[in-house]
Amino acid sequence: MTPIVGVFEGGGVRGIALAGAAAATLDAGYRFERVVGTSAGALVGSLLAAGYSSRELRETVCQIDWPGLLDRSVAGRIPGVGKHLSVFFDQGLYIGEVLERTWDALLAAKGMRSFADLPGVLRVVVTDLSHTRGLVFPDHLAEAGYALTEFSVARAVRMSASVPFVFHPVEFQDRVTGEVSLMSDGAMAANFPIQVVDRQAGLPAVGYRFRPLTDHPHVDIRGPISFAAAVIRSGIGAREGLPALQSSLVEVLDIPAERDGLDFQLTDRQARAMFDEAHAAVAEQLARSPLTVA
Repeated sequence: MTPIVGVFEGGGVRGIALAGAAAATLDAGYRFERVVGTSAGALVGSLLAAGYSSRELRETVCQIDWPGLLDRSVAGRIPGVGKHLSVFFDQGLYIGEVLERTWDALLAAKGMRSFADLPGVLRVVVTDLSHTRGLVFPDHLAEAGYALTEFSVARAVRMSASVPFVFHPVEFQDRVTGEVSLMSDGAMAANFPIQVVDRQAGLPAVGYRFRPLTDHPHVDIRGPISFAAAVIRSGIGAREGLPALQSSLVEVLDIPAERDGLDFQLTDRQARAMFDEAHAAVAEQLARSPLTVA
């Protein structure tokens, strides 16, 4: 199989489509030697780095209880005012612990837990809210006083997928300075992290980006919760209304996914449909124009 670097952008629950696109790439005879991912791209990228096959990706991603990943805090369960209290006190509607446990189990099934189990294979983009900067894990671990064996991949991808106001930011203590920082959605730093690709590796880089949405309905913004939701959705999808990024660094594959990235209320059947649509679209693109690997 031909080795490539996969670059996966964020997109919320549309990560299911990213998995379908990656599966089509595997089926076409390529393998992911290295993976760079943001948010949903980090979730899918970690599965690829752990060695999930095309068939395993479909079985796994489509059977995840996506609505069940939204774990409310005690305050968030209070009828009527719960979501307001959760955002005010916890900076997010959902905790994110279920997401982390789910991914930890998926990675552990392949014998992968810490970054030491994936040396040089996976890089995850996160946003350090406390220092207003983007970070890459595991690159930042040594600087913060951690060995690769001490930090779980699932914790890093949870950080990267912690969409502001949706999931609580994740605390991270720098062992060198003693500071505790809040880590959040990597999309704020780089939703399509082509700048993180190590060009010295000498491998062709392939980007996975969502096709622009055809429908952008008007949303009434009334109060802080609806405003926060509009900010989040704009951060995830606003670039899709702009001309496509042209980069000489990567070949870009076009992934269909019409679903709202924050709409986790989907059935197994809907998940399979999203996966299969993306798989078919990317398989057709690769058959028409194989990746340039020279």
